[in-house]
Amino acid sequence: MAVPAASSDGAAQKRPMETGYGDGTDYWNKRYRSDTKPFEWLQGFAALENLIKEACNRKLDAAILHVGCGNSLLPEDMYDHGFKDITNIDTAEVCIQQMASRNKDKRPLLKWLEMDATSMGLSESSFECVIDKSVLDTFACGKNAANIIAGYLGEVERVLRPGGMFLCISYGEPSSRMEFLRQPNLSFSVNQVPIPVNLPGGKVHYAYMCKKGGK
Repeated sequence: MAVPAASSDGAAQKRPMETGYGDGTDYWNKRYRSDTKPFEWLQGFAALENLIKEACNRKLDAAILHVGCGNSLLPEDMYDHGFKDITNIDTAEVCIQQMASRNKDKRPLLKWLEMDATSMGLSESSFECVIDKSVLDTFACGKNAANIIAGYLGEVERVLRPGGMFLCISYGEPSSRMEFLRQPNLSFSVNQVPIPVNLPGGKVHYAYMCKKGGK
């Protein structure tokens, strides 16, 4: 299986989904050690700018959480476009160290934390926007997916402020993702937005705009 993605220079390409994609921290640390070049899963800032602005209620000072940040250039591009309050988390300490070092001088306000998205050490109602680019997809590829995703989305809702927005970018079609986002214990109202993939043979990606307390 191949996942359409944008490379570090913004050019669309396909990247194989290797065995182990959803199998945890050791896999990802090994991957980031062997390939240090930033890589953009699914979509970059250029394609997501309007959705991000909508999710942040067009506030450049919005408190934003970027989960499963990896070595994506998204937070760098957001910072350079005026978003300064961005907390980036990932379980892979290797990429957190790499990205913190890469940005410490040019983008000193970016925050980088080694953290499990299913058990965040973050205060309740801390963020106006949570951004997920294929984290939900990763969990869906792993073992015990339903329970892990339920825990993850519960944490996302917990750290969001009332009326805050969870912006989930996924290659998963609504038939495979809405069941997770509309679990009875969640208060999300969900609006799905298709994102065309500018790639020969590329499938549509989806933005799931999930507003806390909107149900």
